[in-house]
Amino acid sequence: MRVKGLIFLVILVFLCTALGNSYVRYLVKPGDKLFNIIRDYNIRISTILDFNCIDDPRCLESGQAIYIPVRDGFFYDVQEGDSLEYIAKLFFALVEDIMKANGLSYSSKIFTGQRLFIPLEAVSVCSNVNISTQYSWPVYGKISSEFGWRKDPFTGTSTFHSGLDIAVQQGAPVFAARDGTVIEAADNGGYGLNIIILHADGSKTRYAHLSHISVYSGQRVARGELIGRVGETGRATGPHLHFEIIDSKDQCKDPRSYLSSSQYMYVRKEPGSLGLGGK
Repeated sequence: MRVKGLIFLVILVFLCTALGNSYVRYLVKPGDKLFNIIRDYNIRISTILDFNCIDDPRCLESGQAIYIPVRDGFFYDVQEGDSLEYIAKLFFALVEDIMKANGLSYSSKIFTGQRLFIPLEAVSVCSNVNISTQYSWPVYGKISSEFGWRKDPFTGTSTFHSGLDIAVQQGAPVFAARDGTVIEAADNGGYGLNIIILHADGSKTRYAHLSHISVYSGQRVARGELIGRVGETGRATGPHLHFEIIDSKDQCKDPRSYLSSSQYMYVRKEPGSLGLGGK
């Protein structure tokens, strides 16, 4: 039965690809486990969680529909004013890889609402890692609020801001800044939907105000792995990522001290180049 099932999946994937569809719809059967489903499709769990509303990957309901990309990767819905170059920066990817995956050419026009597929192997190839600290930028955007004392946007009083705010549009991808284990992936009051990752040295990183969480508590993640999407949940005045670095003594540190220069969030690595670009 398992061989027949795998043959069916291969045929189904082939047909969906031939017809131009980018995902298949799977109906959960009694006894199904998500970890078994992703093994059959050879898809990572974060890919499935990113594309579906699944509260607990350990508990599926019979009859529940799960949408599975026919190829490991992520989707992005084009927003007004987007360009392929900008979308590539959001995913720390190369424009050429996105074009190839979507059958586009340099003369192609993209339009608002168009759904693009970003293959897994193209993601985070242009992320800029601080060699001395091993942290990379969790999102491509504009710094909207620094670490330290500031005027609270809600009360107008002086308060201490424990992280770095990076403004970018709703739905932009968020990536793990360093290897580690997810210890929290849930709503947390003023932080809204947030993720906390524990690192080998006892330090932690927090990613807050998300619109969607694409990991689960206990999951091992690698630096540059997509973990969620930008939003404005919790105590936020607009879509952005609140990013914290917390040391092993639970003291918040200025992320600027651990990240590479913000002028080079995106680094296009090409033979013979200095590896800098994409300000």
